Amino acid sequence: MGPTRSMRLPRALDRWFEERMGLHPERSPSEVLVALVHGGLRLREGYMAIHRRVLEHYVLSEQSDVYAAYLRCLTDTFGPEYVEHLERWLEADGVRSDVRSNHAAP
Repeated sequence: MGPTRSMRLPRALDRWFEERMGLHPERSPSEVLVALVHGGLRLREGYMAIHRRVLEHYVLSEQSDVYAAYLRCLTDTFGPEYVEHLERWLEADGVRSDVRSNHAAP
């Protein structure tokens, strides 16, 4: 194994990060970075349609365990209302799964 290197963020991002850490001293650096990543995911054009297509693929390929894991990840990242919306969208398009999020109506 080679030497471990520490890389700095681009200066503008580094300044932004230092500023956020100063504004929110109660938050850990990891929390701030996770918020940044999640925020970036939400800004990606068409992210909801991408998630819907992935879920549809798991239903049609009968991968219910992977579908359930993906739902848990989406719930952790975007919240239960987002997941419920995706499940209603799938249902409206005739894509039905035997797996449901814990938050969906029976």
